[in-house]
Amino acid sequence: MGEGMDRKFGIRDCLFLAVLFLLGIALTAAVYCSSDNGSEIEITVDGQLYGTYSLGEPQRIPVKLEGRIANTVVIENGKAYMEDADCPDQLCMHQGVIKRDGQTIVCLPHRLVVEVVGGEKEEYDSISE
Repeated sequence: MGEGMDRKFGIRDCLFLAVLFLLGIALTAAVYCSSDNGSEIEITVDGQLYGTYSLGEPQRIPVKLEGRIANTVVIENGKAYMEDADCPDQLCMHQGVIKRDGQTIVCLPHRLVVEVVGGEKEEYDSISE
């Protein structure tokens, strides 16, 4: 091997990776904290609006496909989550709760999307328009 090819992983490399890691955490926290809580969810199936529901009203929403209840979305304490799904992988049930504007839960086999909408929109000044 030529010179420089047998360089070891040193302290500078560790420091650089630590700084990148901390920067990533800071950016993630900034994005998360800057998004507003939404006021409602929209459920779409195959690109068509199935319904709009308030996050302020606790409820259980059965989503019917082909005459059967395929998914059940639950709203509690201003948050929504997928309680039940009859799809084979049930990944949508493991996506957690959503409450912030723009967050989604997706059930690919049923082509179903639950999206939080209605958060405060930022006002733009005349310079940024």
